[in-house]
Amino acid sequence: MLTEFDFFPKLHEDIKVKTLSGGAVSIVSSLCILMLFFSELSRFLTVEKTDHVYVDTYRDEELHINFDITMHRLPCNLVSIDAKDGFGEHQTNVLHHVHKHALDEKGEPIGEDPVEIELKQTLGTSDLKALGDMKKKADSNPTPTSPPSPSDKCLSCFGAEKYPGMCCNTCEDLRSAYTGRGWAMDSIWETDQCKGQKGKPMRYKELEDHQGCRLTGYLNVSKVAGNFHISPGKTHEVNAIHIYDLGAFSDGKFNISHTIHTLSFGQQYPGLRNPLDKKTKLFGPEVTIGMHQYYIKVVPTRYNYLNGKIVETNQFSVTDHLRILPNIQTLKPGNLPGVFVHYDFSPMRVEITESREPLSHFLTQLCAILGGVFTVAGIIDQMVYQSMKQIQKKVQLGKFS
Repeated sequence: MLTEFDFFPKLHEDIKVKTLSGGAVSIVSSLCILMLFFSELSRFLTVEKTDHVYVDTYRDEELHINFDITMHRLPCNLVSIDAKDGFGEHQTNVLHHVHKHALDEKGEPIGEDPVEIELKQTLGTSDLKALGDMKKKADSNPTPTSPPSPSDKCLSCFGAEKYPGMCCNTCEDLRSAYTGRGWAMDSIWETDQCKGQKGKPMRYKELEDHQGCRLTGYLNVSKVAGNFHISPGKTHEVNAIHIYDLGAFSDGKFNISHTIHTLSFGQQYPGLRNPLDKKTKLFGPEVTIGMHQYYIKVVPTRYNYLNGKIVETNQFSVTDHLRILPNIQTLKPGNLPGVFVHYDFSPMRVEITESREPLSHFLTQLCAILGGVFTVAGIIDQMVYQSMKQIQKKVQLGKFS
């Protein structure tokens, strides 16, 4: 009784007929099946991305700004990074998590080691004091084979030290320390560092050698509109007032040529392209005092990986503008030369979700491919076979012309 339900009746081998046309159709259909199989497999393995846009209600977050910027004609000791946000919070002359690498006139690294800057930021006060004591001890007890040189000494800052163990070996160092404290400089001209230099402009060998500086690191700021800028000179904060010391540039000229190797607002994710990466701005002698501004619209973005990992980051769009400023004597507040990055936030958030076709869909598609190709191939084979039989009969009867 069960044989009555067999949907696949079998034929004996002796009544099966294999033809040349059938072999050709079988080969073509097999190639079609292979081609469609690999196409479907590629689609199954491809991760698709779906975008959703909705109003951003997450505001209690920090913004992580990563940067790698080269100032081609500003030496490291005469360049500072400052940040300011809409809450009025200032970060002046940021050194924490920032590395400064000195470059020669051709843009090659000079070999300046930024480890000392990191030590000042990461060691505690007691550690720094111990480090300073060790240095003073080493200076006072030199080895016979290494006589002390002037550069090895640690001269006093006369109470203006920013941290324990700080040295003021040059008049520049001493002036900078006094300016940072907001002290008058009448008394420094009798010191060993500044004797005979009163009224003379400071000379900086780095400027004369046309040195540059590559700044790498990151800033953590509040998630509100703000800016960070790289400016020439030195920045000091005295009684909540920000002072920009441009005395090193006695000729009143600043070359703000720069290259942004990378600038991002958060972590990377697949497919993210930052529009300012590898962007270079070179200025000739006609731009003596310039203020180059980048206006950035930051779009908060959430990226959901296929494995469930979630990355909160940002993408952005940008426009830029160069503003040529008047001479240094007539600079007004807000007209500081340098490179400024102004950022603001979009009220919308983008959510990107990775997805992949379910395995059940993939198997269904394979079954459809196999069944469909075999069905169409069978129809074509029968049509060709029957046509050949009719032609052979007509040939045998002599009716084929």
